[in-house]
Amino acid sequence: MIIDIHCHYTLSAAPAAAHPRFSFEPLETAGVHAFDACIAPRAAGRMSFWLMRKLLGLDRRLDIGPQLDQALARTYEPHINADGPIGRVVLLAFDAYHDSDGGRPDLPRSNADLGSDIYTSNSLIRELCRRSAGRCLFGASVHPYRENAVGCVEEVKGAGACLLKWIPLHQNIDIADPRTVAVLRRCAELGLPLLLHYSGEFTLATQHPEFQDVSALLQVLRRLRDAGTMPTVIVAHVATPVIYALGPRHDHELLVDAMLGDFADEPLYADISALTTIGKIRYLRQMARRQELHHKLLFGSDFPVPVSMCRLRGDLGDEFKRIASIESWPLRALAIFRHLGFNEIVFNRAATLLPNVHRFEPDELVAH
Repeated sequence: MIIDIHCHYTLSAAPAAAHPRFSFEPLETAGVHAFDACIAPRAAGRMSFWLMRKLLGLDRRLDIGPQLDQALARTYEPHINADGPIGRVVLLAFDAYHDSDGGRPDLPRSNADLGSDIYTSNSLIRELCRRSAGRCLFGASVHPYRENAVGCVEEVKGAGACLLKWIPLHQNIDIADPRTVAVLRRCAELGLPLLLHYSGEFTLATQHPEFQDVSALLQVLRRLRDAGTMPTVIVAHVATPVIYALGPRHDHELLVDAMLGDFADEPLYADISALTTIGKIRYLRQMARRQELHHKLLFGSDFPVPVSMCRLRGDLGDEFKRIASIESWPLRALAIFRHLGFNEIVFNRAATLLPNVHRFEPDELVAH
């Protein structure tokens, strides 16, 4: 079964709703948690958000709020639920920014502010998965600086989470912090993989560049491995920079060396999501050729990050028009990866790694 492990679901200003909620996301909570999903004023003004709206065909006259959210939901649906070879899609929650004391600042308005550019609650994502009749899987996000973060991770895993998602450079997560390490150890015990973003970032503000170096992650994982408590870790985008020609490549190179070297027999993987964006095409070609690495790679689309076709005409040849005509961006990404020669293990690996793959199927819902 093919699983797209990397799909975002972000709305602009969706109030917290009365569907079943996690204990750490109560309906009455003020601040950023008054929403089930939101985009901060700072992020709404970024070129990446404008470009996403344009490419999705959304009316540019729609302001942040209910009408835009209805349009987003309608637009997401045919991409995520399109008929085709993708059997499951992991929808990702995205927990709020936490400061070092566990506080959650208001949504940021300027570049000087620290806070969440986007927020998507675990409660919303689990509800969407519950309604999807087995199509969608629950990608949770619990910040390790939350009060009782380990207990929160246990709660989401018990409710059907198949992985835990973090972007340390945006959310303020020091991988070596004892609170973070405690969550990593518990994820290992629970069999809950982590999907972690290292290296550069384009769509969200890099608020903590000190936490984007993959070497810090590898150091912590080595200690956990030696202690027998290493969780399954998937590094998003193979730790590639935003733009091949401009970004530093050392994170990507360190990760590849580690996956083929001292972590060759350990549960360290990477996803190939976003490699179809214009700045990463050279990495896409390189990864397609690295057959010896494919058993360490997993398929993801990074939807709604757009699939760039403009630099792939020569790569796709006679198949260019057919692939460009595929309306679902995740299915289009899948077709590109297959045409370029990625081994089928890349597309089927997630089904062997993720827990709760059948959690939200209709028969299972009756049992729960």
